[in-house]
Amino acid sequence: YGNDTFNKGVLMNAGVRESLKEAAYHCFVFHDVDMIPEDDRNMYSCPQFPRHLSVAVNKFNYTLPYSYLVGGVFAIKTDHIIEVNGYSNLYWGWGGEDDDIAY
Repeated sequence: YGNDTFNKGVLMNAGVRESLKEAAYHCFVFHDVDMIPEDDRNMYSCPQFPRHLSVAVNKFNYTLPYSYLVGGVFAIKTDHIIEVNGYSNLYWGWGGEDDDIAY
């Protein structure tokens, strides 16, 4: 709400927690609001291991700026997100939480 600094990790974790109250979802896809799919062949599925789904974006000239980037669109199984204890709640504002969960 407003223009104050926010904590994206808290928001993502709250989404997982509230969703699991409704159903036993086996997968979560975290999708930033500023990412628009350009190719309908991009499957929003949950493979065996966590997967970065926005590996080619025009902002970065359709290449990754670094290999462990998972920001933008990220798919992860429920048991994996629970095992890593979700996103860190320590990052305020833009960035950091995605790199943290990649590690």
